[in-house]
Amino acid sequence: MEEIHPETSDPSVEFHPKADMTPGYGTEETRQKRKNPVIAALLSLIIPGLGQVYAGDLYKGLALFAALVVSLCLIALIIGFFTFFATWIFAVSDAYKMVKKQNDRVEKKKNGASA
Repeated sequence: MEEIHPETSDPSVEFHPKADMTPGYGTEETRQKRKNPVIAALLSLIIPGLGQVYAGDLYKGLALFAALVVSLCLIALIIGFFTFFATWIFAVSDAYKMVKKQNDRVEKKKNGASA
Protein backbone atom coordinates (compact mmCIF):
# COMPACT_ATOMS: atom_id res chain seq x y z
CA MET A 1 0.00 0.00 0.00
CA GLU A 2 1.20 3.54 -0.75
CA GLU A 3 2.42 5.82 1.96
CA ILE A 4 -0.10 8.61 2.62
CA HIS A 5 2.38 11.26 3.75
CA PRO A 6 5.65 11.05 1.82
CA GLU A 7 8.68 12.33 3.69
CA THR A 8 9.94 15.75 2.73
CA SER A 9 13.50 16.11 1.53
CA ASP A 10 13.71 19.64 2.94
CA PRO A 11 14.73 19.40 6.62
CA SER A 12 14.08 23.12 7.18
CA VAL A 13 10.32 22.71 6.67
CA GLU A 14 8.47 22.41 9.95
CA PHE A 15 4.92 21.17 10.11
CA HIS A 16 2.23 22.38 12.44
CA PRO A 17 0.72 19.72 14.77
CA LYS A 18 -2.64 20.10 13.00
CA ALA A 19 -1.07 19.43 9.60
CA ASP A 20 -2.23 15.79 9.62
CA MET A 21 -5.84 16.82 10.20
CA THR A 22 -5.85 19.67 7.68
CA PRO A 23 -3.31 19.24 4.87
CA GLY A 24 -1.32 22.36 4.11
CA TYR A 25 -2.02 23.93 7.49
CA GLY A 26 0.93 25.81 8.91
CA THR A 27 3.38 25.22 6.08
CA GLU A 28 3.02 28.74 4.66
CA GLU A 29 3.87 30.52 7.91
CA THR A 30 6.95 28.42 8.68
CA ARG A 31 8.54 29.16 5.30
CA GLN A 32 8.55 32.93 5.88
CA LYS A 33 12.03 34.18 6.50
CA ARG A 34 13.28 37.40 7.94
CA LYS A 35 14.59 39.90 5.41
CA ASN A 36 17.14 42.62 5.88
CA PRO A 37 15.56 46.11 5.90
CA VAL A 38 18.88 47.74 4.99
CA ILE A 39 19.04 45.64 1.81
CA ALA A 40 15.48 46.69 0.97
CA ALA A 41 16.40 50.36 1.45
CA LEU A 42 19.57 50.00 -0.64
CA LEU A 43 17.67 48.27 -3.45
CA SER A 44 15.16 51.13 -3.51
CA LEU A 45 18.02 53.60 -3.47
CA ILE A 46 19.43 51.98 -6.61
CA ILE A 47 16.07 51.58 -8.38
CA PRO A 48 12.99 52.97 -6.62
CA GLY A 49 10.45 50.19 -6.13
CA LEU A 50 13.00 47.38 -6.13
CA GLY A 51 13.02 47.28 -2.32
CA GLN A 52 9.24 46.81 -2.33
CA VAL A 53 9.62 43.92 -4.78
CA TYR A 54 12.28 42.41 -2.46
CA ALA A 55 9.81 42.79 0.43
CA GLY A 56 7.19 40.90 -1.58
CA ASP A 57 4.92 43.68 -2.85
CA LEU A 58 5.35 43.57 -6.63
CA TYR A 59 2.49 45.95 -7.43
CA LYS A 60 3.68 48.64 -5.04
CA GLY A 61 7.19 48.33 -6.47
CA LEU A 62 5.93 48.70 -10.02
CA ALA A 63 3.73 51.66 -9.02
CA LEU A 64 6.69 53.46 -7.44
CA PHE A 65 8.83 52.81 -10.50
CA ALA A 66 6.03 54.12 -12.74
CA ALA A 67 5.72 57.23 -10.52
CA LEU A 68 9.45 57.82 -10.96
CA VAL A 69 9.13 57.56 -14.75
CA VAL A 70 6.24 60.05 -14.70
CA SER A 71 8.34 62.37 -12.54
CA LEU A 72 11.15 62.19 -15.08
CA CYS A 73 8.69 63.25 -17.77
CA LEU A 74 7.52 66.13 -15.59
CA ILE A 75 11.03 67.51 -15.16
CA ALA A 76 10.42 69.54 -18.31
CA LEU A 77 7.66 71.35 -16.38
CA ILE A 78 9.94 72.00 -13.37
CA ILE A 79 7.53 70.18 -10.98
CA GLY A 80 9.26 66.91 -11.84
CA PHE A 81 12.33 67.91 -9.86
CA PHE A 82 10.27 67.86 -6.66
CA THR A 83 8.22 64.75 -7.42
CA PHE A 84 11.28 62.82 -8.64
CA PHE A 85 13.20 63.17 -5.40
CA ALA A 86 10.10 62.87 -3.22
CA THR A 87 9.21 59.57 -4.92
CA TRP A 88 12.76 58.31 -4.50
CA ILE A 89 12.93 59.20 -0.80
CA PHE A 90 9.50 57.68 -0.18
CA ALA A 91 10.51 54.43 -1.94
CA VAL A 92 13.62 54.03 0.23
CA SER A 93 11.90 54.75 3.55
CA ASP A 94 8.83 52.66 2.67
CA ALA A 95 10.92 49.63 1.69
CA TYR A 96 12.77 49.80 5.01
CA LYS A 97 9.53 50.11 7.01
CA MET A 98 7.81 47.31 5.05
CA VAL A 99 10.56 44.81 5.80
CA LYS A 100 10.72 45.84 9.47
CA LYS A 101 6.94 45.23 9.79
CA GLN A 102 7.20 41.87 8.03
CA ASN A 103 10.07 40.81 10.29
CA ASP A 104 8.03 41.79 13.35
CA ARG A 105 5.08 39.70 12.11
CA VAL A 106 7.31 36.71 11.37
CA GLU A 107 8.93 37.02 14.80
CA LYS A 108 5.53 37.31 16.50
CA LYS A 109 4.22 34.20 14.69
CA LYS A 110 7.41 32.34 15.50
CA ASN A 111 7.17 33.24 19.21
CA GLY A 112 3.44 32.50 19.27
CA ALA A 113 3.95 29.08 17.70
CA SER A 114 6.78 28.10 20.04
CA ALA A 115 5.00 29.30 23.21
